[in-house]
Amino acid sequence: MTGPARSGDVPRLKALWQSAFGDDPAVIDRFFQSLFRPDSTVVCRDGDDAVAMAHWLPMTVCRDGKGWPVAYVYAVATDEAHRGRGYCRDMLEYFARTLPEQGVRGLVLVPGSDSLRQLYRRYGFSDYTAVSLQTLDAGSAAGTWEAIEPPEYLMLREELLAHTAYVSCSVPILSFQRDLAAHYSGGLYRLESNGVTGVGCGAVDGDGEGVVYELLWPGDGQAGADLMAAALGVSRLLVRTPGEGTPFAMARWLTEMPPAASPYLGLALD
Repeated sequence: MTGPARSGDVPRLKALWQSAFGDDPAVIDRFFQSLFRPDSTVVCRDGDDAVAMAHWLPMTVCRDGKGWPVAYVYAVATDEAHRGRGYCRDMLEYFARTLPEQGVRGLVLVPGSDSLRQLYRRYGFSDYTAVSLQTLDAGSAAGTWEAIEPPEYLMLREELLAHTAYVSCSVPILSFQRDLAAHYSGGLYRLESNGVTGVGCGAVDGDGEGVVYELLWPGDGQAGADLMAAALGVSRLLVRTPGEGTPFAMARWLTEMPPAASPYLGLALD
């Protein structure tokens, strides 16, 4: 049976998350404290036991001051003993049937691997956004950086992206992204150099290198990367910026596709 989660499912859903993704329990707890809602989570049941789950979070495709609501599908997981039974497909079809009545135009997700990208293609998804990924050695940071709160980051982010098509998220989603990054010695940052202001979100991986999930910096990206390296205390980092080259998010449209081809989506809660 496929349908909405119940509040009593939370311990089982946390166990599913841990088994599928291996995240620190503190990260999992934070998601369920801040973003989990039973009516935005679908589960498949074997009897009364929730054996698969998928969550959706509200985001908006934006262009020229207009917006089109989409559902960002996140943390799709199936109990190992119940895989291969079509539960992922069933949950996505449940979203496809029920979300248009809430004004949602489409489903957007970021596959964690090439094999998952192929799987989602079979479920009606196609490549929708791309990013630029670069591994950079940090130079001397000429400027300042400071950790900021989600509302300020959101305001600056919207200003920096105002003249392009992009996917916008909410303060609660940014708050979880901040907490996720902070768990790995990172956060949300305001960057300034020679009169230029940008933002970045990043963390430190297990090898002591930086991972910048988003860098929005007008002009020379190296200057912004140097500031992020200083903020994270690293000398080398992988940087994700708006651009082309690396397929990122996929989409499945439930109504007419918004007139915003290849919008930028960088923050994926990864």
